[in-house]
Amino acid sequence: MISTKVFSGSGLPFPRWLRGAGLLAGFFLLSDGLRRFLSGGGLSAFIPYLLVGSACVYVAGYDKKITLSDKGFVRQTLFWGRGRTEVLPWSEMEEMILMPAAKGTGVLFPMKNRGWRAFFPDATEADLRAAAAEFRPDLPVFTGTGPR
Repeated sequence: MISTKVFSGSGLPFPRWLRGAGLLAGFFLLSDGLRRFLSGGGLSAFIPYLLVGSACVYVAGYDKKITLSDKGFVRQTLFWGRGRTEVLPWSEMEEMILMPAAKGTGVLFPMKNRGWRAFFPDATEADLRAAAAEFRPDLPVFTGTGPR
């Protein structure tokens, strides 16, 4: 059995502690709005709390995961475990553009009608070139975004 390295990253726009704080704030706003409604405040007092609280709870469940493996480039966008998974197989990639940085390597996958980008922390340019050579040896791999 050959073990291949899977490169993974996360597109989470804010840290986990902020996610938890958003969740708590959302539940607090929902419960306070419900309290106002039940104490005779009417719908006009409940609606703003319902909207803002629901938005906080919904956004707290957002997660974005990206991987580069033997399947190709996989991007998952999830809201509370449900969402969509998009796959760009190795066979459909036109080229890879690598942008090395101090804390990892950014990768661009340009396409005719769309382009995907990702950042893989702790992955070096050599690691990603080796993965491309293993899974699709004829794939053009460039460094940087300058003219080719």
